[in-house]
Amino acid sequence: MKSSASDFRRTSIPGRLKRLFAATMSLMDTSHTPPDVERLRALTGIKWRHFEDDVIPAWVADMDFPTAPAIIDALGSMVATSDFGYNGAAFDDSIPKAWADWSFTRFGWRPETERTKVLSTTLQPIAIALSLATSPGDGVLLFTPVYPPFFSIVKKLGRRVVEYPLNETGWRIEADRLRSAIDAGTRALVLANPHNPSGRSFDAAELKSVADVAEEYDLLVISDEIWQDFVYADGAGHIPFASLGADAANRSVIVTSASKSFSLGGLGCAVAYLGDAKVAEGIAALPPQLLGGVNALGAQATLAAWARGDQWLSGVVATLRANRDHLVSRLASELPEVAVQTPEATYLAWLDFRATSIAHDPAGRLLRDGRVGLSPGPDFGAAGTGFARLNFATYREVLDEVIDRIVRTVQAERL
Repeated sequence: MKSSASDFRRTSIPGRLKRLFAATMSLMDTSHTPPDVERLRALTGIKWRHFEDDVIPAWVADMDFPTAPAIIDALGSMVATSDFGYNGAAFDDSIPKAWADWSFTRFGWRPETERTKVLSTTLQPIAIALSLATSPGDGVLLFTPVYPPFFSIVKKLGRRVVEYPLNETGWRIEADRLRSAIDAGTRALVLANPHNPSGRSFDAAELKSVADVAEEYDLLVISDEIWQDFVYADGAGHIPFASLGADAANRSVIVTSASKSFSLGGLGCAVAYLGDAKVAEGIAALPPQLLGGVNALGAQATLAAWARGDQWLSGVVATLRANRDHLVSRLASELPEVAVQTPEATYLAWLDFRATSIAHDPAGRLLRDGRVGLSPGPDFGAAGTGFARLNFATYREVLDEVIDRIVRTVQAERL
């Protein structure tokens, strides 16, 4: 029997921790864990609070699963002992070391800890790097469609967005097309690796072509690798851009965090590998107060994730892979006019509604008529017109309800 939201709020902290621990352990065993929608609606996060209560949300990139037991235990200990004092500087060494170990174990690349900076979010070093390494009016190339904040960062800094529209047949990067997209004023490129929203995991040849073009045109490369842990291809994993060679490492800024992998979006903590000397020197010259300090709870959660979260994450990735396959299979059989290329990475599906009668505003029509909340395609740039992004990091029953509502809404338009 499920508890109500009010019961959940009244439960003592140790009681909540035990319930969350049990939920996370069951998640590692099966992709069919029963959903606790009451818990989700009681949370303060925006995913389940953004829409009205009759809307099933599948938009912002948060998972619905409780986080890893190691993190719950680490934060529970801090809460129980009121460990909230000034301690941010204590993480300047420990977090880069933890990330270096995590990265080497999973991807075979060990970032140099002395070139790694601890910051609050992955967007922060992207904005800082562009402000230090480019000038107003300079072009910043984006691989579109792409994560919406990239556009706003470039524009608010007074730089120009230079678009490289990914080839829709596979969402691949091609060197010749990339060269043709670069103009005389282009000074940097921002890469989502793996790619949001298409779910591509760029292969070694594609990334090498980016590195070669960046060297040829002397471009700063900022690689957002926050989705590094969600790659599903058999026999292939995430390739950090800086692992491609000395030149790639020395002209790049690599940003990542444990937040996406472990559902820690509200606990600001991220790392940036400052391979580019100009960016590194510029950041070192800034008053530290301008950068702010890492949140102590976020830092402890990050350390616990990278030290003891691997088994939990493996279970989550298996669950997400099963959800991905289930989603793609159902759409292919029940709604073939909605095209989707099977995501190689992330827990996002980029749905193509252009062959349907709701192509002009898929997310808007699905919200109005189907009461399901997806991310509007145009938010990801002009290349997203006719598309919507679906987050499948949820319980199977919730995912099926999302799919049911999409199918009913599109099928009703056929009549």
